[in-house]
Amino acid sequence: MGYGGSHRPWPLRLGLPGAFLKGLLFAGVFSTVHALAAEESVPVVATFSDDTSAAGVLRVIGSRPLTVLPIGENRQRMFLLRDLASIGQEIENAGMQRPWSFKESGKTEKVYGDGEYPLINFLTRLTLINGSVVTGHVISAALSLNTGQEKKKLFLQRQIKGAKGEKLADVFHVRSIRMTASALAGGGPLSGSVEDFGRVESVTALDNERGYVLFAKVAAESRFDFGTVLPGSYDLCVLTDTHVLTGHSDATPRDKKGDALTERDLAAMNAKFPLADDFFNDRWILALRGNRTFAKALVYKRRSDYYEAERWTPGGFLWHLEVWDWHFAAPDWKVDQRHILIRHKQKGGEKNRKLMTGKMLDAVKPGSELHLRTDKGTDEAWHFIRDLN
Repeated sequence: MGYGGSHRPWPLRLGLPGAFLKGLLFAGVFSTVHALAAEESVPVVATFSDDTSAAGVLRVIGSRPLTVLPIGENRQRMFLLRDLASIGQEIENAGMQRPWSFKESGKTEKVYGDGEYPLINFLTRLTLINGSVVTGHVISAALSLNTGQEKKKLFLQRQIKGAKGEKLADVFHVRSIRMTASALAGGGPLSGSVEDFGRVESVTALDNERGYVLFAKVAAESRFDFGTVLPGSYDLCVLTDTHVLTGHSDATPRDKKGDALTERDLAAMNAKFPLADDFFNDRWILALRGNRTFAKALVYKRRSDYYEAERWTPGGFLWHLEVWDWHFAAPDWKVDQRHILIRHKQKGGEKNRKLMTGKMLDAVKPGSELHLRTDKGTDEAWHFIRDLN
């Protein structure tokens, strides 16, 4: 279970010399590896450009999940293999190129050599188990396919450059990977509406299983819709022009079970909190949930004195509401990941929001349609945390 933090009347400020902070970081005070443990292998059938195929179990090599920059978006998205029904490598464009080099350093003029080499650019098409499709450019990934008789390395790449003298047909690449055991179990739509809390500006959802933040589409009459989401649970966060309503549950990834948190854990975390390298001078841990293997700290941060502050937040300030993932590795608490639920540029004269938590927004399951109002019963009461000033 979690442990709630009280609002401090003073900020935790960063005033440590850079060299001292760097020394602490190298000593392992903060760790980013813990949250990206290697995922389990999944059964697949892979087909290749030479019309051959292979069946076996597939895993990503390394701790970074499969990462794609979707077309039309400016942020990368990560995907676990177990959440995918298939991966397709579609040729975006291909052709023969002549080798070249710059004629002179610092100049744009090129000198072309003899011969040609094949160059292929790919679009990666991911079909998720919830039926949705994501198309974009993959960040090069290495995978291991164990067929039972041998282990093969497969590479997903945005671009392949062949050798001089090769033809396009000579370039070997993955054509598709089909996850044979994937099935929709527990996924579904997630949407809702908000009344009595002002005009809705944004709604986000923290995926408690995968550690990703999803963004809803906000429509008229303060309705929001995430579309079809993957199986699991989601802590939702709503920004209106008067309030911030947020969930903050004890839900953690399935493989992150641990001992219950105590008041001493919150105190120990607050001792480490000022040492984190961060853009914001003023920040507070407002509440703590989860367990000692995977703790989720609700963090409020603000800053008014930054470059071009008068341009972006004249007379006001920039603020974030975030969730920081921690784990206890004796004798210290270590930060794993930070998730931004809200990033708001508040101008002078804009009303300060009231931050409130509500059980309705905790660990919401796919298939839910929420109706957020002020007149909910005691089991779904709203609890005031602080003014975001």
